[in-house]
Amino acid sequence: MIVDWKLGLFMASRSSIIACGPRMTMVALGLKFLAGPALMALASLVIGIKGTSLKVAIVQAALPQGIVPFVFAKEYNLHPSVLSTGVLLGMLVALPVALTYYLLLSL
Repeated sequence: MIVDWKLGLFMASRSSIIACGPRMTMVALGLKFLAGPALMALASLVIGIKGTSLKVAIVQAALPQGIVPFVFAKEYNLHPSVLSTGVLLGMLVALPVALTYYLLLSL
């Protein structure tokens, strides 16, 4: 419960939802929704995961991140604005992106 209001207070102290600027937001979303699933697919193939398990791993990599990385970023002062933007926009964008990956992989 404390974790939720920490993010809420941090987001409320910002003047906009996108706290780190549009360029860094695009980088963060690109890393989360393009590079993350690509790295998951590569790592899964390297260790021999195939078939349905590979598809599940790729879709899981596109799911939104939890709030815990934001808490650590805020605690250690390591780009909390980027993480807060990533958490918020990641939640909004995750459903269509995850569905797109699911549909593409089910073909």
